[in-house]
Amino acid sequence: MADAEEKKYAHGSGPRHYYKSGWCTKHGHGHFGGKVGPLTSLKSNKRWLQLRHYVIYYYEKEQSGYNSWGWPESEEEPLDDDMKDMSLIDKLPGLPDIKFPALPNLPSLPDMPDMPSMPDMPSLSMPSMSMPSLSMPSLKAPDLKNMKMPSMPKKKERLEDGPLGRIQMHGSKVKQSGKKLKLTNCSQTKIYKDSTEQEENVVFNLEFENEDEAYSWMVSMVYGGAEKLE
Repeated sequence: MADAEEKKYAHGSGPRHYYKSGWCTKHGHGHFGGKVGPLTSLKSNKRWLQLRHYVIYYYEKEQSGYNSWGWPESEEEPLDDDMKDMSLIDKLPGLPDIKFPALPNLPSLPDMPDMPSMPDMPSLSMPSMSMPSLSMPSLKAPDLKNMKMPSMPKKKERLEDGPLGRIQMHGSKVKQSGKKLKLTNCSQTKIYKDSTEQEENVVFNLEFENEDEAYSWMVSMVYGGAEKLE
């Protein structure tokens, strides 16, 4: 990677951004912590990334947003007041607050009635025993036409035009190989219409347009709290 001072950048004078947006190809992360590759080639998808310093949101469709001024890695960046407010990372346009539905109040149980007194025990004289008929009942084949298969669980709905999820930079590790980045040890939040799912130690394999763009994403992720791996 050549000296950042000698390069020309589309959004500033260096590769490091506080806010950054753009396309990438998200490849399948495989299995066993990424040690085994994905078992199908259908695991690669185009994703629009929005880095908001501390977190990355990823989408199916391109979103409105902007790249903050790019700075050389050796220079301190003067931050605007809105950049210092960490609460803004959850207030992106089109992303409503996610609230879980409250459980309804359960009705109080009625008082238990008094137990009635036990009746007198009947006489225990044994009735005359007669042997039951030993004829076997007739067996019928099941009606296959009317048998009902168990229903599949309903697929969770995604937010319309909203993020599919987000990746926390703090605790993540990032390594560059050409135009590809590998993020490991990630804390991922999957975002649905009325719920979220949290997963830990997730691996992401991201591919960008070229090596310089991948490097810009890497140093921006590190700026947001990720650890750079050599």
